[in-house]
Amino acid sequence: MKIIQSNDAIYLQEITKLYTEVFSSGISQQHISSHELSLYINTILKNGYALLALDNNHIIGALLCCPLTLDELFPKQTVQNISIEKCVYVAEIMISSAYRGQGIGKEFLNQFEQSTDKSLYTDAVIRVWDENIPALSLYRKMGFEPIASIQQTKLRPDGKETFVMNKIYLHKKLY
Repeated sequence: MKIIQSNDAIYLQEITKLYTEVFSSGISQQHISSHELSLYINTILKNGYALLALDNNHIIGALLCCPLTLDELFPKQTVQNISIEKCVYVAEIMISSAYRGQGIGKEFLNQFEQSTDKSLYTDAVIRVWDENIPALSLYRKMGFEPIASIQQTKLRPDGKETFVMNKIYLHKKLY
């Protein structure tokens, strides 16, 4: 396995496929519009970048990051102790189910911290579903601390019923 950094749209289709695999199955199963998802990922790639975990040139994981100013859900009014303009946002960490538990998430976060331009960003923020205990535990071990939470309404796979996910924002100072 190797990890590369890219903001090239040539990976858009494969990242979109991975996102759909990760978030349309299991306990976080939800309806995902492929058109909206492509726009979302493309926006991140245009304004930020992806770290991609490759196995035999196939994407098995991705970390997507961009300026926090692009996260329209971030509760700016309740978080006063960080400069949003100087904060990088880990928008997504996705790992194919067959590769989970192998340290890829930790390696992503280590490489993310090493590759982040500290002259542009002094802080990092990540958002996670409060029921995703493995991810929440990893982020805390990596030095991220909770700073805010939101509720996000999602569509069930049938595209009709909704459910609510409680999301936690975690923050880390970059040095």
